[in-house]
Amino acid sequence: MNPLVLQASNITPYIDFNPSENRLTISGYSRPENVRDFYIPILNWLEMFSNELKSKILKEEQIHPIEFQFKLVYFNSSSAKFLYDIIIILDQIQKTKVPLSIKWYYDKDDSELREAGEDLSELAQVPFNFVAC
Repeated sequence: MNPLVLQASNITPYIDFNPSENRLTISGYSRPENVRDFYIPILNWLEMFSNELKSKILKEEQIHPIEFQFKLVYFNSSSAKFLYDIIIILDQIQKTKVPLSIKWYYDKDDSELREAGEDLSELAQVPFNFVAC
């Protein structure tokens, strides 16, 4: 499957979904003017990735652990809904017995960003590993 790489802007995060490296990363600021237009292609890519992993499981192919990294500095409330949708897809992947960890990076002085990650984790009932930077 081809990687998905989107360069960051002042209002959109950097997206680096590289399945060959078993690492998927969202970083930076997420406050796009049209949040739906920005995130729908990302959600579609993740659904295809999920389907590919399910196919590998059915074929009993080995799947290496996957790490999903949230390295956001800021996200607005409109982005939060789509981040939640991403987390739900990741949860579906984990439920198929794919070894996947979710890391939520935050500045050690930014308790609000950590709390936002805790809220998303709790709301989706998906455990995160919190990493202070």
